[in-house]
Amino acid sequence: MEQLDLIYREQREHELRLRQIQIRDGSTSSLARRKGSPLRRNDDYPEGKRRGYSGTELPEDIWWHIHSLMTMRDAARAACVSRSFLCSWRCYPNLIFNTKIIGMSRDTGFTCRVDDILKKHSGIGVKTFNLDFTYCCKPKAYEYLHRWLQIAVTPGIEKLTLVMPGNEDVSFPCPVLSDENGSSVRYLHLVHCAFHPTDSLGCLRNLTVLHLDWVRITGDELGYLLSSCVALERLELRRCYEITYLKIPSWLQKLSYLQVLECGKLRLLKNEAPNIHSFHFRGGQVEVSLGEALRLKNLDMECYRVLRYVHEELPYSVPNLETISICSHSELVAFTPSNKFLHLKHAGICIMGACDYLSLVSLLDAAPLLETFDLSLVTFRNSMGELLSEDPSHLRRVVGYRHDKLQRVKISSFYSSKSLVELTSHILENSASLECLRLDTTDGRGIKCSAERSHKCAHLDRPMEARKAVLVIRKHIKGKVPSTVKLEVVEPCRRCYPVEL
Repeated sequence: MEQLDLIYREQREHELRLRQIQIRDGSTSSLARRKGSPLRRNDDYPEGKRRGYSGTELPEDIWWHIHSLMTMRDAARAACVSRSFLCSWRCYPNLIFNTKIIGMSRDTGFTCRVDDILKKHSGIGVKTFNLDFTYCCKPKAYEYLHRWLQIAVTPGIEKLTLVMPGNEDVSFPCPVLSDENGSSVRYLHLVHCAFHPTDSLGCLRNLTVLHLDWVRITGDELGYLLSSCVALERLELRRCYEITYLKIPSWLQKLSYLQVLECGKLRLLKNEAPNIHSFHFRGGQVEVSLGEALRLKNLDMECYRVLRYVHEELPYSVPNLETISICSHSELVAFTPSNKFLHLKHAGICIMGACDYLSLVSLLDAAPLLETFDLSLVTFRNSMGELLSEDPSHLRRVVGYRHDKLQRVKISSFYSSKSLVELTSHILENSASLECLRLDTTDGRGIKCSAERSHKCAHLDRPMEARKAVLVIRKHIKGKVPSTVKLEVVEPCRRCYPVEL
């Protein structure tokens, strides 16, 4: 009701402005006050009666605009108390249906309520249609889907979202996007359904965002879809398991963001779009070719042998990288890039499995402008005691490398590895601008319990190794930290792991 009061106040102000304009223009309209008579407020009416406002002075398009600014629930309530809003309700532009908005959490009630609302809607003026069927498991509900889409997906619609339950086999009816219905769509998001476009679809020429999650679509079908999406700016594919080959065509000149996550059967990803700015990929054994992505600034990759890919191809194909985040599975490789990332400022590397961490010095050297470096470790072997018996004089040193722009370094899941201590020592000795070094021995979580909690804090897979790592830091690293560098050591919680270090 507060929104309605605000609207009535706005209407009253609009009426007063109209009267002032009519007085200034000499209008003889019935709304203009007579010369010499003051403007009369609601409180001036006899017997304390307030003057009702019918809204007839406002043009219909203004009523529709005011109505469209409300949430769907408030718009429905306003339609129950206002004839003007009741009329505009049939053209309400933002149709968003989920259990929270509808107020029903189960099956038949939700379906009937949505069906009743759409039966009363004219289908004119719809800009957004969002249907979330996640918590509705009654199969008969999907019998309404095609008819609902035919009502809502009309010329002028801009955003279309459809979320289906994962345990149902539902196909998106592509014909609803044919002809002019799909020409205005700018945002398309489908979850848990089959989507089988053909080369006859060809009408999504204004689509800028395409997001497919758990969608059954093949690489060829996606190719048919992309063939008409010349305005596409953002493409997100998640868990689309039927795609084995993905080619991003060169005519997608406006495509700047590409995300491909966990498409389990994908074996080849080839990009030819020239203006990609950000690329996010997570997968298995996939051959990735980014082409000459000269505008690529942000790279986030997790897959097998990604370190070798970064080593052999990236400095040449994407020389303008500014941020890189990579996670390598089961890969032992000495990182020795022969070219440089001249614009790289932020680097994050996750290594699953042990390797010679000192070889990462060459990556730091390949990025002369690097400011932050985050290293996360996931090891599969017990390295306890590996360094404790070593004489510090046996630690290797790498000469001839300087990292003068490096300011912040973080190593998560730090453990007692000789090469890891060698890398840390090298950074401390060759980074004149270093401000902060954070060494986390607690699996990267760093969560400690409070005195009020009765249960343990975040579980440590190897608490003894974490304790050994703290001892190694004290013995081999702490004494090398310059006074200008802040050293942060995250230790195991002493309340939950009380063994004296």
